[in-house]
Parts: sequence; C-alpha cells; structure tokens
Amino acid sequence: MSATLRQFALPAIVFLSVWLQPGNPDYERGREALDRGDWQAAVEAFEEVAANDSLEDAALYWQAYAYNKLGETDRALGLASSLHNRFPTSQWRDDAQALVVEIRGTASGEASGDDELKLMALNALMNADDDEALPILKELLAGNHSVRLKERALFVLAQSGSVQGYDVLAETARNDSEPELQKKAIRYLGVHHSEQSLDLLVDLYASLDNLEARSMILQSFMIADEKNRLLEVAREEPNDELRGRAIRLLGSMDASAELWELYEREDSEEVRKKILQAFMVTGDDTRLLSVARNASESQQLRLSAIRLLGAQGAIDELWILYGEASSEEVRKRILQGLSIAGDVDRIGAVARDTGASDELRKAAIHNLGISDEASRPLLMGIYESEPSEELKRQVLHSLFLQDAVGELVTLARGESNADLKKQAVHWLSLMDAPEAKEFMMEILRQ
Repeated sequence: MSATLRQFALPAIVFLSVWLQPGNPDYERGREALDRGDWQAAVEAFEEVAANDSLEDAALYWQAYAYNKLGETDRALGLASSLHNRFPTSQWRDDAQALVVEIRGTASGEASGDDELKLMALNALMNADDDEALPILKELLAGNHSVRLKERALFVLAQSGSVQGYDVLAETARNDSEPELQKKAIRYLGVHHSEQSLDLLVDLYASLDNLEARSMILQSFMIADEKNRLLEVAREEPNDELRGRAIRLLGSMDASAELWELYEREDSEEVRKKILQAFMVTGDDTRLLSVARNASESQQLRLSAIRLLGAQGAIDELWILYGEASSEEVRKRILQGLSIAGDVDRIGAVARDTGASDELRKAAIHNLGISDEASRPLLMGIYESEPSEELKRQVLHSLFLQDAVGELVTLARGESNADLKKQAVHWLSLMDAPEAKEFMMEILRQ
C-alpha cells in the first residue's frame, strides 16, 4: 500500500468493519479497490454500500475519500458535507472533517489555521519511526490543544501497533478528565483486538461510572467480535440502558441463537421487547413469528412481534398469522403490520370481507387510508358497493387522510344520503386545496 493511502485508508478500512455486516461483498470489493489504489472502482463499490441505510455514513466517507483521490474535489466536499449534515452523531464525522481540511488546504496552498497544519503533520507521522513520533504524540495529548487535534494524535498512535502506543491508549482510556478523548481511546482498544486490550476493556467496564464510556466499551466488544462478553452484559447488567445497548449490538452481530437463549431465560417484558427488536435487526422472521403466534406469550409481546414483522416486510408470515388468529385485537395489529409492509391487496380483501366484523373491516379501511395512493381505487370501490353507512363514513375519513380531494368531491356530488354528504363536505372543508375551495364556492352558489 502506498504511503499516501496508508495515511488515511488503512486505519479507516479497519474501522469500516465496525459498520458493515460480515461478508458484505460490496464492502470487500471497496476495500480491495482502496488497497490497490483503484479509486473509481472504490467509488462504485461504496455507492452500492450506501444503499444500506445503516451503513450509509461510512460509505459516504469512503466515496468522498476516493473522489478526492480522483481529483474530483467538489464531489468529495459535497459527500463529506452530506455526511456532516445528515449524520450528526456519526463516528465518521471527524474523519470527514479532517478530509475536508486536507482538500481545502491542498486546493488553496495553505491551511486555515494552526490546528489544520498540525493535522497534516500528524498524518505524515503515520510513516515516521515510532521512536521519533511517540514523544511528539504524547506531548500533543498532554498539551493544551483542541480535542480534534488530540483525537487525531490518538488515531495515529492506535495505528502504530507498538507497545508504547498501546500504553498511551490504555492511559487515555482510564482518564475521564476528557470524556470525548476517552471514548476514542476505548474505540481504538476494540480495534486493537488483543487479549491485553480486551482484558483492559473488561476492567474499565467494571470500574467506570460514566454511562457513555461504558456504552462505548460495549461497542468495542462488538468491534472485536466478542459476542460472549456482550451476552454476559445482556444477562447480568443491572442498568437497563446498558443492557438494552448490549442486546442491540448482539442484533447487529447476527447473534440470533444467543438472543433466543436470552429471550427464553428472561422474565422482564421490557427486556424481551428489546430482544424482539434485535431479532428485527438480524432479520430473524422465524423467531418473531414464533413469538407472535405463541398464545402463552403476553398480548403486548405478541403485538410487538407482529409490528416488527410488518417493519421487516414479512407479508406472507403475517397473512398466515392472520388466518390463525382468533383474537380480533391481534388481527387488527396484523392489519397494521400489513400496512407497514405496504400490502394493500390483503388489507383490501379484509375490508371487503362481509363475513368479517364491522370493527375489523373499519380497521382495514383505516389502514388503507394510511397507505399510499394505490389504495384509492379500493376505497372508492368499497364506498360504491358497501351498504353500511358506518363503513362508508370510515372510507370518507380514509380518503381525507390521503388528501384525496378529487375522490371526496366526486362522492360528495353524487351522494344522496344527507348525513354522508355532510360528512364528505366536512372533510373537504378542512383541506387546503384549490379543488376543495372551488367545491365550497359551488355549494354557496346553489
């Protein structure tokens, strides 16, 4: 790998594994392209990675980096700015800012201040001999410098792989006088992935009081692929926030088997709900369906599992569950899940089913109302064929929810039932649309 690439790509490639699911082929392709200096191929690979929302911040950074290498600095700056604005809590934000400083400094021939010059010098130290660089880095960390500059010094130390560099990382991780710097050190210890660093993280987790630092330690366990340590926290941690964090991280590690074992042993309903959310992260529809159809589970847990199946787009599973369910409340929640998943046709089938209760049909019509415009023909068809005034009222409300002005005007004009006509006009009177106002004027001119 070239010296220039090593300054930025090697450390960040290591960190990229934090955010990417194991075996992500586009990530692997992007990493290999960075390693060989094929910037265009890297751009294309990380564009594919960006299609996964949970990884988009990392992908934006690497696209910006590769575009800069291609000399397309405007595109690089635009991507870095997008990362900065759209992901205010992303851990890639500082790296993106450092890249912006480098681009602007290179383009203008000068840096914007003392810190920027020092940042550039720090990047050059990536290639320096450890014996030369270490005293300078330690002095920067101990001195009265900006947090950003100190974080960069820590970054360089983390990449040295030296015993002395590790000792400074460990000392910084123990020191809570600068919380942001402490969290960075903890993160780098996870990347270090040695028995020594993991033992230190365990000791720090037991001894620190700061919740943010302890939460970062859990993330470092995830970075180091330490499922068992996270599972221990998920089982034993008395703090609900940290316990929930450990469960979410296990979900991001595809630890379905471990999470299921934890679920079966767990008594707390709140913790069980968090485990169900982790199953959604892993994409484990099978276990969510198992909870949803288990009559011995609490109603709240079953309903939570159904909602998560909807968020997963598990349409077939939800429809099977609908056929099995005897509880009307459960069936209503399944309709909500189908709405979340965008299955207008099956919701419409329930809305038209004259064998279903009026309450269930009303719920189906409501869920059509909170779906997209594709449901409007269904709603109009139900209104035309439905004899029940109550269900027709529900259709009118659903059309109002969709801002379906034209459909409401059509129904109001053609409706002979005074009460239903009044209901349609009521909803139109609340709509700020030219067609609705024109219809109101038409009524006044009659």
